[in-house]
Amino acid sequence: MEEEMRVAVVGAGVSGLAAAHELARAGGAARVTVYEAEESLGGHARTADVDGVHLDLGFMVFNRVTYPNMLEWFEELGVEMEISDMSLSVSTQLSGGGRCEWGSRNGLSGLLAQKSNALRPAFWHMIREILKFKEDALKYLEDHESNPDLDRHETLGQFIQTHGYSQLFQEAYLIPICASIWSCPLQGVLGFSAFFVLSFCRNHHLLQIFGRPQWLTVKGRSHTYVNKVREELESMGCQIKTSCQVKSVSNFEGGYKVLEVSGSEEVYDKIIFGAHAPDVLRMLGDEAIHEELRILGAFQYVHSDIYLHRDDTLMPQNPSAWSAWNFLRTTSSGVSVTYWLNLLQNIESTGRPFLVTLNPPHVPDHVLLKWNTGHPVPSVAAAKASLELQQIQGNRGIWFCGAYQGYGFHEDGLKAGKSAAQGLLGQKSSLLLNPKQMVPSWMECGARLLVTRFLNQYVTIGNMTILEEGGTMFSFGEVDKKCLVKTVLRVHDPLFYWKVATEADLDSHCKQGCSEE
Repeated sequence: MEEEMRVAVVGAGVSGLAAAHELARAGGAARVTVYEAEESLGGHARTADVDGVHLDLGFMVFNRVTYPNMLEWFEELGVEMEISDMSLSVSTQLSGGGRCEWGSRNGLSGLLAQKSNALRPAFWHMIREILKFKEDALKYLEDHESNPDLDRHETLGQFIQTHGYSQLFQEAYLIPICASIWSCPLQGVLGFSAFFVLSFCRNHHLLQIFGRPQWLTVKGRSHTYVNKVREELESMGCQIKTSCQVKSVSNFEGGYKVLEVSGSEEVYDKIIFGAHAPDVLRMLGDEAIHEELRILGAFQYVHSDIYLHRDDTLMPQNPSAWSAWNFLRTTSSGVSVTYWLNLLQNIESTGRPFLVTLNPPHVPDHVLLKWNTGHPVPSVAAAKASLELQQIQGNRGIWFCGAYQGYGFHEDGLKAGKSAAQGLLGQKSSLLLNPKQMVPSWMECGARLLVTRFLNQYVTIGNMTILEEGGTMFSFGEVDKKCLVKTVLRVHDPLFYWKVATEADLDSHCKQGCSEE
């Protein structure tokens, strides 16, 4: 009988957990030990408990369009999900003097939260530029994807200069949003890879004002999914070692010796690193080969101070602009983002709001918790290195995974972890591609509005969910956990809404444009 491989997974964020889970499900092919330096598993999936209220600090939202592998994993684990909100606001000190503040959550009242915006031609020019930005970005990506000879290493600053965007568009829209998404200083944004950033914006539907996918959050917060993964790993015989920092990984008799900071050591046949790239190189030390140093060394990180607090002075000045994500710029180089957890995580009114702020301009009042974490920087060097990762994967019994191998988010980490495990097992990749989002015509949008308004009034007992192909979701009726009667309609053709609206007959069209669960 062939002896099991002994595999160490170093790092138990989403990548390490996904890799360990994939290995454990392989049916005895590997005996897995997971190492995690922190007290708990999950990495950026971190949940705090404040007087019985669970609050996510890192990983918060996802959708069915750009997180297909995450959705599949959650459904396999039995993780419950609920609708979230991904509105945004910008409140910025302009370099030429004055301020600009606007938000997307409350329609025109949010857009014109700063009343003077209505009379500023420059503001309306910026709105037109946002529409133009989508056209320019899509053409840029189409040209570069169809012609591999074009230079993909242009910076975002060069793209902005080439297309002549106004200073207000840069300062009140694109730069603060990018700086906040990747938790980077303002001056670093213009050095980002244009191809990388624009691809991210396209794939995450950030280029469009209408037709964005419905965002979701984990019901009960992200620790519920982490706990489910841990339970499954332990039930399949995995050993999990928390509060266990790895000092070094070195060659030993055809395998690898993992040395802990405590002095304990174990020998393994294969290694999967699920840690940040700089930490991997630190653990490999002098035994890192040239290609590993060159490729992994290209991935740089920026660290952020993260505060959980209840200080609403770190929100937009005008409540009409308050949104799920709130970008605040108060200095020449600093930008912070405040997440409104009550809105993002469906937390009932609690008096003062629960807020999470990254890199605030001052220490907030009413601080509940402080955390520090790193995020990969989408530089041109990182974009180049990501295309070369296969050169070092598995070459000497070591695989590397992490969100840095994609856009830096949870879906990227999951994909990297699964790919590393499948590579180690000699399996073909089974990753899902992003589904194409259903885009109704204006006529069908109007019909959809009529149908959803009717169902919102009509469905009072039980729960009915409409799930469009590509991820947009509508929920009607009871949302309580105890609701026993639940129906899901998957809509495959937007013409479904037009037929239902014009013929006033939902039942007869359920089998023509959708399927029922």
